[in-house]
Amino acid sequence: MIGTVGAMGGLLAVKTSAHGLAPKEPPATKNTYEVGSSAVMTVTGPPIAITHGIVQVRITVANGRIVFVTATSLPRDNDDSWARSLIAAGILGREVVATQSARVDGVSGATYTSKAYMTSLQAAIDAVKG
Repeated sequence: MIGTVGAMGGLLAVKTSAHGLAPKEPPATKNTYEVGSSAVMTVTGPPIAITHGIVQVRITVANGRIVFVTATSLPRDNDDSWARSLIAAGILGREVVATQSARVDGVSGATYTSKAYMTSLQAAIDAVKG
């Protein structure tokens, strides 16, 4: 019985996310490291459920600038979505570092991954700002 309830909750989270209903997301997590006179901070955005899996983004901030962005989780339900997600994450990460913002265009062919990436990313950026 408990397994069924847990499975139903998981299905509901994926189903609502796939249909654009925003489930509650856990907060971003932040770690700060002192390096000389400047702080280096890593912030991981919340995991965002989409139809093909989970998208989660981590940023590294030094001297108030985003210096590195990586996806800690991408959809792996099939080879096609995995390949598209990898390509999208690379493009989005470079654009975010260049623009210092989550306001970048999504990647064609990876629309859901791009939107989830930006949602997780924006939460991480918001956590940096405090």
